[in-house]
Amino acid sequence: MTGSVQADLRRLPWWATGSVIVLALIVLALRAVGLAVALVVDIAERIDVAVGTAAGISPLGASTWLLPPDLTAAFRGGAR
Repeated sequence: MTGSVQADLRRLPWWATGSVIVLALIVLALRAVGLAVALVVDIAERIDVAVGTAAGISPLGASTWLLPPDLTAAFRGGAR
């Protein structure tokens, strides 16, 4: 097989080419939705940790890394 993707699609019947294109668009849409969901979840987790830490509540997330107090103060613009 030495042809390009376009050449391979041209050899298929029109209904098979259309099916491949529709499937590719569905997969692309699902990947975009998955990325959007991951972004929303990440933002929600960051807000949850920030609010909980500000309230003095230790976060329960196993993947949460807290900065030591001296680094946290440095990021806020102050020093301890």
